[in-house]
Amino acid sequence: MTVRVICDSSQNVPEAYLARLDIVEVQASLIFGDEVYLNKVDMSEAEFYQRLLNLPKGAPLPTTAQPSPGQFLQAVRQAKAAGATSAIITTVTAKLSGTYNSAIQAAQMETEIPVTVWDTTGISLGAGWQTIRAAELVQAGASHDEIMAALAHSRDHITTVFTVDTLKYLAASGRLSSAQAMMGALLNIKPMLMVDDGILKPVGRERGRRSAKAALIDLALARVGDQPVRVAVAHTNVLEEAHAFEPQVRAALNVQELLIVELGPVLAALAGPGVMALGIMQVTP
Repeated sequence: MTVRVICDSSQNVPEAYLARLDIVEVQASLIFGDEVYLNKVDMSEAEFYQRLLNLPKGAPLPTTAQPSPGQFLQAVRQAKAAGATSAIITTVTAKLSGTYNSAIQAAQMETEIPVTVWDTTGISLGAGWQTIRAAELVQAGASHDEIMAALAHSRDHITTVFTVDTLKYLAASGRLSSAQAMMGALLNIKPMLMVDDGILKPVGRERGRRSAKAALIDLALARVGDQPVRVAVAHTNVLEEAHAFEPQVRAALNVQELLIVELGPVLAALAGPGVMALGIMQVTP
């Protein structure tokens, strides 16, 4: 049996991993007013940020839409045409996105091969590490059932923590009041958040960017200690800062593998430029 892994683009799996591990990626949509663009197809990340940062004053911020069931169905049929005899679709958390429901609907259609949908309960590489692990097991010859068992184990060993640089975008999305955003900006407050059982959970706040990044490491250490880990330093449009943060992460954690990834337009539309995050998966037998 040949298994094919399919994921959504909000998991931020790097292009090199998609290619090397034969992962099929399904794209979310970016919406600017009445204009809809397919992420990474109709609009690049660079084009998105250029447009985001140059929006006219008072213009509505962009929004996003999850992939449709038809997009997932097309990906499954693409996998079958390439020789797959079953497929596993992994998605970002169902508690924050409709992506999981789109994948479920696709799996209930005439897919021609068996399809299992997996809710990672994560975002970004907190989900993406699970997808990467599943695809690695495919290449190692694991069965569909063995991969699903490994996904359940991996999901229990994921930590995702992040901080945002501005509260403007969270306020615009309705996840924060305008008054809270204004007060946070005046005091240079950086909220600390963790993905916990598929939802965003506030876990503190720091005064200033440097303290916020130190707190990211402290939060990670509290969860993983000295266990060997695979780490993603994820960011929105602050690549140089992410590279500068890498040595601190390596010094604090038992890093077996580290990626620096752009979170991309879907998460940038929610939280804005300047997000810094750690997506960590413990390396277990």
